[in-house]
Amino acid sequence: MNRFKNARLSTKLFATLIFTTSIIFITITMVTFLIVRDLTINVQKEKASLLIDTVKPAVSLALFLGITDIGEKVSTVTQQKEVIRLEIADQNGNVILDYQPYSAFSPYDMIKVSKTLIEPSSLKPIGLITLTYSGEEFSKTMDHFYTLYGWVLLSIFAILWIMLIWINYLLLPIKLIANKVRNFKPGEKIIFDIPYAQAEFIQIVHAFETMQERVLEYSTEIETINKNLEIQITEQTHEAIRHLYYDNLTALPNRLKLQEDLLIKPINTVALLNIDDFKEINDFFGIDAGDWLLTQIAHWLSEMKLSPYRLGGDEFAFRLSEELSPLEIRHDIEILLSLLNEKLFMIAEETVHIRATVGIAIKSDKPLIHADVALNKARSIKQPYSVYDQSEGIEQRYQANIAMSAQIRQALIEHRIVCQYQPIISCNSGKIEKFETLVRIKNEDGTLVAPNDFLPISQKTKLYHHITQEVVYQACHLFATRHEHFSINLSGSDMSDSRTVSTIENILRQTGTANRVIFEILESEGIENFDEVASFIARMKALGAKIAIDDFGTGYSNFENILKLNVDILKIDGSLIRSIDENPRHRIVVEAIVDFAQRIGIDTVAEFVSSEEILRNVTDMGVTYAQGFYTGKPLFLNPQLM
Repeated sequence: MNRFKNARLSTKLFATLIFTTSIIFITITMVTFLIVRDLTINVQKEKASLLIDTVKPAVSLALFLGITDIGEKVSTVTQQKEVIRLEIADQNGNVILDYQPYSAFSPYDMIKVSKTLIEPSSLKPIGLITLTYSGEEFSKTMDHFYTLYGWVLLSIFAILWIMLIWINYLLLPIKLIANKVRNFKPGEKIIFDIPYAQAEFIQIVHAFETMQERVLEYSTEIETINKNLEIQITEQTHEAIRHLYYDNLTALPNRLKLQEDLLIKPINTVALLNIDDFKEINDFFGIDAGDWLLTQIAHWLSEMKLSPYRLGGDEFAFRLSEELSPLEIRHDIEILLSLLNEKLFMIAEETVHIRATVGIAIKSDKPLIHADVALNKARSIKQPYSVYDQSEGIEQRYQANIAMSAQIRQALIEHRIVCQYQPIISCNSGKIEKFETLVRIKNEDGTLVAPNDFLPISQKTKLYHHITQEVVYQACHLFATRHEHFSINLSGSDMSDSRTVSTIENILRQTGTANRVIFEILESEGIENFDEVASFIARMKALGAKIAIDDFGTGYSNFENILKLNVDILKIDGSLIRSIDENPRHRIVVEAIVDFAQRIGIDTVAEFVSSEEILRNVTDMGVTYAQGFYTGKPLFLNPQLM
């Protein structure tokens, strides 16, 4: 069906003509055949009936009179050459005459006609006469009919073939027009030189000529548009390149441009310059003023013939000649920083001095990375500049930190942040009354990573709060089914993070453990973030939680701050406890802490109790609780982790 739909128009017309002609021809043939056949048969039957009628009276009379020799009476019938058989029988079925001039076999169809013989006086049936008549004439007539229709059929096929040729001839202009259009090229004009044209083809040609004129008009317009687009694309490309490779604020080339330049021109001695305390400048003068200062610094670095790049924020970079020795590079950087310190920049009609820190990578295969490592080192040691030295292993430490960060993230995803709990015993009864929650990372092989190995890194990668929330969740759900008190360590950033604080409150309410939890806060946190810590303590104590100051006794806090924070427990720093039996000064400090705690009615916990002698000493001094490897090592309380 699809092939017919996609066929040529001449094929469709010819197929339609054949189909229509075939239907008409078959219909006429069938009707004519039936008419001729019936007429011929009826004529033959009429002849047979007439022959019977000529002898029927004589035969009926003979049968009525009982005459059996009736051959002469039917001679008019038997003499006809078309008569194949004549049979006469009485009413009882007895055959009186059976005439067969020929053999029973005939090459033609036979026509049989029977009539009843009637008694002359009473019209009573007295016999039956049957005439078998030859169908030769019928067969010959039908043969003539078939021959005639064969010639008619051949004539029709001849006519159809001629009509096919004529249709193709009539549709020839379409083929010529299609070839012309197929070979059309923009800018050229098609000339339709067809041999003849009916009105329909004239319309088609006129339509194509009109289309050509419009195409030429559109081509001219498109050509103009394309030229304008090319100009705009060129301008946009230059603009995109400028945005891609140049900083919008300072118009200096950016980090991407520096990276490409390092690939094109292999000068791998690079210095990174970072403005010191730029955040304070932004906070004091405003962001717009800070941006204006950055443009001035960029202009000054350009004036110094450094061909600077702006890498983002307050960080700039420039390349140094590799012909200089390391000593000369250091000297040039010192002069540059000295000149920068002396330079006066204007902000809001005020003059400001700028200080900067520089990291340098000399002939490095990773100049940007190594210069950044050197810059971070200079900041950490508070030096104006630093040169990258591979032997220091700083990059390896960075890589180790990155690997540990990935390990922490994966452990959080795979729920491998686990908690161990160290017993805290009562010095009076010796029974376990509390546990301190200690976080670990459980490796895939079952080994544990200590908190000192990953917590400092997690604080730098913003994963610390997730760890805190996981620890609070595990500890509270575990002790919801136990009776002991338990403590959890929190940092200042935990207490200042609203999401973490809200999560802690929700977990405490869900588990019903607020009246048995103790939040341990480092002594230094209470001094550096006093207002935030005091606010957190108030919220937790309102729920029923208790607060402990961890590592108390070695920091700078005074007893007044302890009173202001309204804490419940002082955990005496382990560095004082483990040498209490050897260092009299440590003993005096511990006695003072215990005396102060007893006077204000709060408990004390001695950390790092590692021997029976230390336990006896802190008990004698009145310490309330003891914690250390002697009283109990950290262990898993969750049956699934044991």
